[in-house]
Amino acid sequence: MKKIILLFLFHLFFLVPSARSSTLVLEGRIDGSVEVTQERVFIAPPGGLNRLVFRFANPAAFKSRTVAQKISGHGVEYHPKPESVKAEKDRFGNSFTVVTWTDLKVDAKVKEVYRASLGIELRDISSSAPYPLDANSVPEAEKRFLAETPLVESGNPEIKTLAQSLSKGSGSEQEAVMAVLNWVVDNVRYQTPVEDYGALRTLKTGQGNCQNFSHLSIALLRSVGIPARIAGGVSLGKSWRVPLKDGALMQSIGQGGHAWFEVWYPDLGWVPYDAQQSHLFVGPRHIKQTVGLDSADINDSWRASPVLPRFREEISAEYLKDDISISLKEARPEPLNYIMTGSTTKTAKPLPLPPKPEEPMPAKETAEAEFGNMEFPSLMDYYVKSKEDVGRKTFDKETAEYVTGAHTFAQAFIVPRTLKIDAVSLAMHKFGGRAGSLWIDIVKDDHGRPGMEGIRSLPLYLDTVAYYPGYKWFDFSLGRAVLSPGKYWIILRHSRDAVVNWFYAPGNPYNGPDDARSTGAGIDWSDIMNYDFNFRVKGVFSDKGE
Repeated sequence: MKKIILLFLFHLFFLVPSARSSTLVLEGRIDGSVEVTQERVFIAPPGGLNRLVFRFANPAAFKSRTVAQKISGHGVEYHPKPESVKAEKDRFGNSFTVVTWTDLKVDAKVKEVYRASLGIELRDISSSAPYPLDANSVPEAEKRFLAETPLVESGNPEIKTLAQSLSKGSGSEQEAVMAVLNWVVDNVRYQTPVEDYGALRTLKTGQGNCQNFSHLSIALLRSVGIPARIAGGVSLGKSWRVPLKDGALMQSIGQGGHAWFEVWYPDLGWVPYDAQQSHLFVGPRHIKQTVGLDSADINDSWRASPVLPRFREEISAEYLKDDISISLKEARPEPLNYIMTGSTTKTAKPLPLPPKPEEPMPAKETAEAEFGNMEFPSLMDYYVKSKEDVGRKTFDKETAEYVTGAHTFAQAFIVPRTLKIDAVSLAMHKFGGRAGSLWIDIVKDDHGRPGMEGIRSLPLYLDTVAYYPGYKWFDFSLGRAVLSPGKYWIILRHSRDAVVNWFYAPGNPYNGPDDARSTGAGIDWSDIMNYDFNFRVKGVFSDKGE
């Protein structure tokens, strides 16, 4: 069969193992100011609604040892005019607004606008609190954040046993917290949507979204007597750079609702953590609104009759100031995936590496091959019904990169044995492009970065791709080219008016922490992404080759 691909000569190739990643100890300061717009829409069903009551959280001012947030210019517009608007405080001091409509015949809209100013100070922050904590030293207001809840099953024997094993030998509360959270980083993979946000489900499956990461982290900490509480708010999608010794780590988190958590120290107070990104602080893309025992306390909710309406939320952000002046002070070898911190405190003992998933190795001479980072939601559902008459907003959000701009993006994968590759599919969304096209290059790894030699797919002309409301596979034909065992990179290329997003899973769940990269110019590939793109490889494993 005549080949329809462009082939280059290959050098002798040896697989370079993934570099051991590290905790990045940072110092410096981040100052930002952003105008945030949140628009929520309830779609009126045929016949309208007799009553709709919407309770939503307001952004909050706060100050911790590492992060300070101020809120100004807060305003809310309602359409149509509601019957009533009331302010309320809950038992944790959170501020909510409760708005009620009656005899509603059109869509109900709530448009909220505010300015959030963030100051983040990264310096060596250490606690002298011992481990275990003396229960008598914990104030009553903080003791309530040791409680077990339906989503934080801190009394479960499996959770208690794991937490005790991880924290054993810790000389301080801070060491114990780091040991627990480093384990979570390397043993939970991001997945959305999920049916159960509980800590125990997260432990058993090793998967979940930001609520699952937070609930499991909180449950493990509470089970060994460390007060921890969930924090909720908004994450903003603009990426930001964290310096490395050779290049930068690009931090991206997706735009939408987000949950993280805070840990209490007797000498530091409440300090924020994000189990997916950072210890002792949260980055400049987190806007805090609420705290609570679990996500049921921090969430927006609504009631309606005779039925619950469909819900949609759109969030936009305009940056007025975004000064990031940080440097890398130190890098440590655990956990496996990247975590940022401002503390030089180390865990009492290095944690064992989790087992690395291996690609399938069929015993037959030939076998059909299909592998990759294949789980992604084609459509996003922004609320979940906990009861028939109550709707709650989820923290699921679109995590995707705009990949047809000035930067070029690449994703790595491993070929375990000789592969006749038919096609590679990327999970993407088309926003525009009638004259544009997409294609991919598959190139060999060169010391942990995309090399110069490989194969090229046939082009995919965007005028042949129908518009679709969510994400779907875009297929690139490679005509059964032969790949020898080793590490390869998928590089996405584009031309003319192509406007496309490529979906990703936060936290590098597929292969290794350095396996998604980008470059703004040339072939340096110095920017490491903190996620793995979604892709699928199809072909036939064959020991015979060609």
